[in-house]
Amino acid sequence: MMINNSNVLAILNYLYLLGFCILFSCSNSKDTNCQEEVNNQHALPIFNIHADSLDLFDDSLGIYVKGIGLAENWQGIKANFFSKRKIPIELSYVIDGKLVLQQFAKMKVSGGGSRKQPQKSFNLSCKEGFSYSFFQHLPYTHYKSLRLRVSGQDWRETHIRDALMHTLVAKTHIDVQAYQPVVLYINGMYWGIYNLREKFNKAYLQQHHQVEQVDILERNSRLISGKKENYLKLLNFVREKDLRNDSAWAWIESQVDLDNFIDYYCAQIYFANTDWPGNNIKYWKSKEGKWRWFLHDTDLGFAFAPIWGHPGGLEHNTLLFALNDSTTTHHNQSWSTLLFRNFMKNPQFKQDFIRKFVQHLDETFHPDIVLKTMDSLVVGIESEMPQHIERWKEQADYALQSMEDWQRELDVLRNFARKRPAIVQEHLKRYYNTTE
Repeated sequence: MMINNSNVLAILNYLYLLGFCILFSCSNSKDTNCQEEVNNQHALPIFNIHADSLDLFDDSLGIYVKGIGLAENWQGIKANFFSKRKIPIELSYVIDGKLVLQQFAKMKVSGGGSRKQPQKSFNLSCKEGFSYSFFQHLPYTHYKSLRLRVSGQDWRETHIRDALMHTLVAKTHIDVQAYQPVVLYINGMYWGIYNLREKFNKAYLQQHHQVEQVDILERNSRLISGKKENYLKLLNFVREKDLRNDSAWAWIESQVDLDNFIDYYCAQIYFANTDWPGNNIKYWKSKEGKWRWFLHDTDLGFAFAPIWGHPGGLEHNTLLFALNDSTTTHHNQSWSTLLFRNFMKNPQFKQDFIRKFVQHLDETFHPDIVLKTMDSLVVGIESEMPQHIERWKEQADYALQSMEDWQRELDVLRNFARKRPAIVQEHLKRYYNTTE
């Protein structure tokens, strides 16, 4: 008997459906022994997600596979996993072998280039939301939506890179996403480590800032929610006015949260994140408030780049990168540097920015603090990494192949943490001396 791909797919689908039915029955039973038998293998909290395998893996319907190509990305690559289709799921959340949450929800694949990786990220949503204290350091007990993230492009390296950067600046004026490492099972199959994160949206802003009416934009004035007129007004003002003038600068101060803006630029420049500012920028304003910036998708920072045409790395002069005024570049086109370039023309802002940056390098980004923070995140997933590596190492030649691989990648972060502050100090001195 000849077995072709369609026969194999049919058999796999049948097995997935059979497993789903068994697990669904178990998860709805008063006896949770079969669930705990799986969950007791892990020190991390566990998400169990049950879904129709056709919705996940079918060539025509499955959102997890390349399939027939239901959608395409910005590069023109077609694949089912680029679609925005949400599928129904049942999820449960287990901590220390105890079921703490169980409900129906919706799920879709999320991310940019990371969707092409064998392990993919998900957005979880539910009309009623999710009622549990997922992030113990936050006071919130209810979330409208959640994200199960594979650490983006850092999936091939440390699994903590973006979480580390958010954690380092969590006590500054920057809006960041909370982090909790978890283990995921899909239809009873081990799916490895995920980063449970908050989602940046209106619900986040309502929760963290107690605001209702908001404008949220991304990249070059692309509207996500609300209106863009106020932001376009800000851009036109910056283009037309001399910001060295006191009255002009007073208007900027009334429109932009400068504490947030300065902390945000200090962070991105220290991180040497070159998938920014021409990409991965999101910003918002409440009806009566000022413009603020989210820290969003920093995976190519902290010495991940240079890669794929991005500059970057330990010694990268990200300060000059963020001040670029050329239209011929890709990652830092002039539209993306407009505000910072012009703000730096104001003597008081430049003085405040440099003073605050030096303070961050001495405190927020001091090597001892960064290394201590990093070590705490490493400890959080170290016991799970061998099983995670074993799960995915055969799926892609760029996946981690051993714990030694992982330790080498962590050493890249450690080296960056030790040496980057002195390098940025030199960049600041060089800039200050050439502009005075």
